[in-house]
This record gives sequence, structure tokens and C-alpha cells, in this order.
Amino acid sequence: MIYKFKCGRHGEKPLYFEVKQPMLSEHTAKCPECGVTAQRIYSKPQWIWANSVYRPDGSLRQDSDYAMLKG
Repeated sequence: MIYKFKCGRHGEKPLYFEVKQPMLSEHTAKCPECGVTAQRIYSKPQWIWANSVYRPDGSLRQDSDYAMLKG
């Protein structure tokens, strides 16, 4: 999953960055610029998909949509 973090050490414009971590990890990250431990921002989960499971019209893809699965 992708988690968002904020480093507040950068004054009025805090640095926001994303880190890909396993779901069961501690969810800590260091700022890529200053190395200080950043604060996690809680938001809705964002899953990482190899390919989208939805068609452009919003319907679910079927096995027949994938060329490699065709005979």
C-alpha cells in the first residue's frame, strides 16, 4: 500500500511524500530531504494494482478482456 507522510520541519510549506510499505509494517518514514522522522497522514487506503480491474466505462473487466488469457 502507499502511505502519505508530512515533514513539518520545512517551515510554512511542509514537505509531503509517499512511501510504499506493507500493510502490517510500523508505517514510519524519514524525510527524504532532512532525514527527520515524518508524521503519517491518515487518508483512505490506496491500493497498488498491476492493471486496473475496471474498464474505462466503470464496469468490471472480465477474463475475455485480457489477450494473454485467450486461447
